[in-house]
Amino acid sequence: MSRFYNYERNLTFTKQLQRFILFFFFCGSLLIISTSFFSDKFVWNTISFIKFTASIFLIKAGALIVLFKLRKRIPLFQENILVHNSGLGDNFIKDVVDLKRTGFNIYRADKTLFEETSVDQLEQTIQENSIQSLYVPLEVVLDDSNAHILNLNWEKQTSIKLISSYNPPITVRNAQFYGLTQVVSHHVSPLDSIFHRTQKRIFDIIFSGLVIIVLLSWFIPLIAALILADSKGPLFFIQKRPGRFKKPFSCIKLRSMAVNNRTEKSASRNDTRITRIGKFIRKTSIDELPQFFNVFFGQMSIVGPRPNLISQNDRYSKIFDDYSKRMYLKPGITGLAQVSGARGGIDNDIEMKHRIKYDMFYIRNWSFALDIKIVIQTVLNIFRGEEKAY
Repeated sequence: MSRFYNYERNLTFTKQLQRFILFFFFCGSLLIISTSFFSDKFVWNTISFIKFTASIFLIKAGALIVLFKLRKRIPLFQENILVHNSGLGDNFIKDVVDLKRTGFNIYRADKTLFEETSVDQLEQTIQENSIQSLYVPLEVVLDDSNAHILNLNWEKQTSIKLISSYNPPITVRNAQFYGLTQVVSHHVSPLDSIFHRTQKRIFDIIFSGLVIIVLLSWFIPLIAALILADSKGPLFFIQKRPGRFKKPFSCIKLRSMAVNNRTEKSASRNDTRITRIGKFIRKTSIDELPQFFNVFFGQMSIVGPRPNLISQNDRYSKIFDDYSKRMYLKPGITGLAQVSGARGGIDNDIEMKHRIKYDMFYIRNWSFALDIKIVIQTVLNIFRGEEKAY
């Protein structure tokens, strides 16, 4: 609540002192109330708390002094930023320089570099200077002709910061102020938050670990005997699929087809490549179970946009502008599109458009509760059976 352990780059001694007072006022109030009712050492406890508070304050002050010096001298503690060369950009730079403790290495860029015709040059500038954040006036990105700037959030892992004028009519709750300049982070997804990403990853590790130990440890040997007895070939089908930010990974499935050279063609209803046992494991989604190993090792997530074939990836990236944005998150074993009926083979481009719509909703509106709901719905759908599971 007090953000006691946050060290934003606009942090000053005054702001940290305010957090310190809030934190220890809260803790001190709890201590005094509790010792008044439950302890006969009220005075001793109060004196001890005051000593403890004074010690922590000195340690905190020392840590801040060290941090500010490190930001001035050590590249590891600094951040390279690219600022739109404009009136607002100049005001922001002036306020940053006045703060002296931000650790920003500032690069200026003329407004022509942010035009759509210069997007390749902008990306090259970001790469050559290891730019971590772009600081752009809010009015610039509100112009429809500059929508491509915000797309850098999706594909280049570049943080976008929006600068607004002095005394803005609306103050955003999570805005940061550098002097009088308000800066707001442009967020693509709730999973931009480190806390939420950590929460999702912990869930993935625990859930996949339990499935591997409790289920796969005995079930895979059992189903392996059926698969190998039904047709010749390997037990697992391992195929490269595009992962987060299009980085390919080896997606593991139980083999449900006879060995063939048409692996870049998605399965269709009554597909002759599917074996007898393959029909069963595909219908029940058992063939997807080995992907829990992908989840455990961090290549996939329990819930997320499904990883399509590389050939589909190449095709639909050219047709739909939002298609590549699906890869902002790790691919999932299940997803909102799948539990909403958009699964199985793709008969036409409209079906892919629907999947993109669900995936984009999931990315922008993620919550832990939504993940749990999707997992429960997936299990229910398996038992009910799905028309497009083939």
